[in-house]
Amino acid sequence: MRKHRDFIIILFLFFQILNMNCAKLQSVNYEYNDFIYGSYLRLVISASDSLQAQNAINKVMQVLHQIDTVASSFNPHSEVSQLNKKGAALMSSDLKALITQAMQISENTDGAFDITVGSAMQSFYNRQEPDLSSIIDYRKINIKDDSIFLPPNMLIDIGGLAVGYALDKASALLTSIGIKTALIDAGGDIICFGNKFYTIGIKNPKGKGIIQTIKIKNQAISTSGNYEKYFEKDDQKYTHIINPKTSHPITATPDGLTSVTIIADKCVDADAYATAVFVLGTEHGQTLINKLKLQGVLITDDGQIIETK
Repeated sequence: MRKHRDFIIILFLFFQILNMNCAKLQSVNYEYNDFIYGSYLRLVISASDSLQAQNAINKVMQVLHQIDTVASSFNPHSEVSQLNKKGAALMSSDLKALITQAMQISENTDGAFDITVGSAMQSFYNRQEPDLSSIIDYRKINIKDDSIFLPPNMLIDIGGLAVGYALDKASALLTSIGIKTALIDAGGDIICFGNKFYTIGIKNPKGKGIIQTIKIKNQAISTSGNYEKYFEKDDQKYTHIINPKTSHPITATPDGLTSVTIIADKCVDADAYATAVFVLGTEHGQTLINKLKLQGVLITDDGQIIETK
């Protein structure tokens, strides 16, 4: 009886130590920082050991770089650049998924988000007036099976959702290899998953510091605004956000909107709808957020914070 009791005690202690070690392994956080898509990258994951963490980091970077070869407008060899050059292409699965999702978002926003603003984006990068002869109308993209055809004078730019798409894909990959908790932040486009809340700060568009914080869990968040990517000409500020209805970069919204943050289940939605809401402005933007059951934080020029849930 004594030996049986000792065996039970030893077995109990063994499982206690095992549980303690497992809990300890699961709580180890690894952080990786890099530079991608013209901005910073921050990856925080919980892994059992450094080997699992390094494997996860390597796989995430492979995904992110691979999407860059598909979607980058700055890489002349990317799929998008070749499509714009030739006017037609046989799409990879990623390019087809990106364009299909973009066209659905265009439908949902009545064209406030439109990837056929490629010519206007190039004019913005060159600080030139847009070529009004270019065609901006997502409905004129012709897709047949895996082939895509653009009409003459149309260029596409999928930068408005490509980062979000890449982060969704990287997040799914991490889950598939056994990572339970992670956060990926690529220049302010953020996705997280796991049993943990993350506090995300929204930058003050009129000055330094944080103007508002949001807690997210198993969600994605993205911000669009007129305070970082812009140029000034003839006392006007021209942002990187193009109004598809006019072909011009937005100088200012009618109601003084300066920043839009969208929280969604998928980063591709947060990324694209933040742009669309900025184009639509405060009133119509809130209507869209409510219709799609998203969460938003809108900030106006006078510092007013409008939360939509």
